[in-house]
Amino acid sequence: MAEASGDGSMEDRISALPDELLIHVLSHLRSRKAVQTCVLARRWRYLWRSVTCIDVSFEEFEDRAAADDLEREEMFKTFVNHLLILRERVDLKEFRLQYSLVVGVGRLSANSDEANLWIRHALQYKAQTVKIGNHSEPLQLLPWVFTSTYLKRLHITNAQLILGFFDRLRKGCPALEYLFLSICDIEDLDIFSDTLKVLILSDTIGFSFSFEHDAQVSISAPSLISLSVQECPSGARLPILKNMLSLETASVLLSEGDITTCDADGIRQFLGGLSGVRSLDFYYGDRQGGEK
Repeated sequence: MAEASGDGSMEDRISALPDELLIHVLSHLRSRKAVQTCVLARRWRYLWRSVTCIDVSFEEFEDRAAADDLEREEMFKTFVNHLLILRERVDLKEFRLQYSLVVGVGRLSANSDEANLWIRHALQYKAQTVKIGNHSEPLQLLPWVFTSTYLKRLHITNAQLILGFFDRLRKGCPALEYLFLSICDIEDLDIFSDTLKVLILSDTIGFSFSFEHDAQVSISAPSLISLSVQECPSGARLPILKNMLSLETASVLLSEGDITTCDADGIRQFLGGLSGVRSLDFYYGDRQGGEK
């Protein structure tokens, strides 16, 4: 950051750069690191407030001195809340949240409420990409949160998608083109979208329908170009594919354990929905080797 000049003094080259460039650099850092740059010099004190990417992770607080995970969680939540309150009113390009819920009676809903508010804040500031990850109990994501005419890419890992989630995406996020879902509990029976072009489902189809054990998910996406199905959770059935008029490429990976509820007719029905694709990769076998 600084190097010796001709007279032996230290010259700060980076701080000489324009604010716009420094803010661009800070936007590529984790948010906690970006905030810590405020102590470098007076020039850096408020630059972090104007970053266009928020990237917050519970993992950054695992090194903090605390009595237990619950205290670290409170530190993390306090940091995120202050970050969102103190930042300038500038539009976001991307919002990334990596959470780790502390298991406990009544805590799942409370922690999910805070996460939903953070996501809502990002969407209100026009975030085009939202990536949500979680390493413990699933986050409960509420449908009403997802209202944005700017959201184009949505990644969700380890979450419970409350009933009405896909209806809200269709009505509230008319620009959404890319959806990645991994280890998600889907309460809707129908996955439908008029705008999606890429859909990736990993270990997440028809997950845990306690009230309808034989329920089968359907996917309807007339604008979809690429579909990827990577493993099904235990007891799940392959979805019924509808209105795949634009689908060009599809990739399906199923291990032997994924087929416990899928008979030959079910697989045939699923592949029939892919009959119009130009490129199809279908893998079935054990997780190490497999057959194609």
